[in-house]
Amino acid sequence: MSRIRQLRLDGIRNLAATTLDLHPRCTLISGDNGSGKTALLEALYLLGRGKSFRENQTRHLINHDKPHLRLIARIERDGHEHLLGIEKSAREHRLRLDGENLKTLSDLATLTPNQILNSDNFALIDQGPEHRRRYLDYGLYYHNPAFLPDWQRYNYALKNRNAALRQNWRAADLAPWNHILGETGSRIDAYRRAYLAALEQALNTYHAELGGLDPIHIHYQRGWTGDDLAAQLTANNGRDSQLKYTRDGIHRADIRFHADGRDIAHHYSRGQQKTLICALILAQTRLITADNGSHPVILIDDIAAELDRRRQHMLLNFLADSGAQLYITHIDGDLPLPDALADHQHLRIDAGRITEKP
Repeated sequence: MSRIRQLRLDGIRNLAATTLDLHPRCTLISGDNGSGKTALLEALYLLGRGKSFRENQTRHLINHDKPHLRLIARIERDGHEHLLGIEKSAREHRLRLDGENLKTLSDLATLTPNQILNSDNFALIDQGPEHRRRYLDYGLYYHNPAFLPDWQRYNYALKNRNAALRQNWRAADLAPWNHILGETGSRIDAYRRAYLAALEQALNTYHAELGGLDPIHIHYQRGWTGDDLAAQLTANNGRDSQLKYTRDGIHRADIRFHADGRDIAHHYSRGQQKTLICALILAQTRLITADNGSHPVILIDDIAAELDRRRQHMLLNFLADSGAQLYITHIDGDLPLPDALADHQHLRIDAGRITEKP
């Protein structure tokens, strides 16, 4: 299992530079709105993803008085302690693990998988397909080791085919990229189908236990209509040359969530959607734990949002049972913590300054 034992941070938004010794199971983070609670979650998220869950551009994460942000974390995994360093400026970033440079973000994902539960998760239901593909492929990375190399090869071919389309290359010049896209895309499609079958089963278990009334079906759209992706790409060379991009393939896939044959985006209330989102995070957490041999770190921003007290208590029970290290932000007030989380840490943030409450 993975545990963040210590975090030294500097240059993250409005947070004052500090070193935090962290609880192995549960840390509550309280403070007024705008105090820096979410910024601390962003710092923790960076350790496993190398980026923020709020911003695409690193420069928005960096305190305006600092040239860069820096994180140094002591992480325990399977009884071994690792030292992880992340430094980011507006133009470059550096990742180091145990004194060695890291070249890919996948190394972070392997060491410290994490999940975020916040208001942005509603994008899984009511926003564009890129949000659902990101959720799907994050879990698939742990579920099937063959996914990442195929995904990298697919995206390399896609980038080159799109460049060729913009330069009006001949059909013969597109053939090698069509072949690679067809070969790797078909395999990734099969990986996704297998993963979604396992995910749907876990999802319905949690959804029912959280009080969801309907069985949920994950409706998968793979991104093309024919049987042979390479053949379809070849047949559509002319159309894609006019569009200047590749219209068919796994990069166009989507998943939708249906109950009683209807898309829940149009038929579920906000509270019902939040229950489903919690079940999605719990289900993927269970699969990552089984596939990776390590509990993800779970970050929960404003646990009370759209959840009544009874469902908060149910969710916290499931989170406690998951074995994950938990970081939970909330406005001051009592949380319905289960007995399993009675031993926890409480951090208070006031205007960016973090102190530990007894």
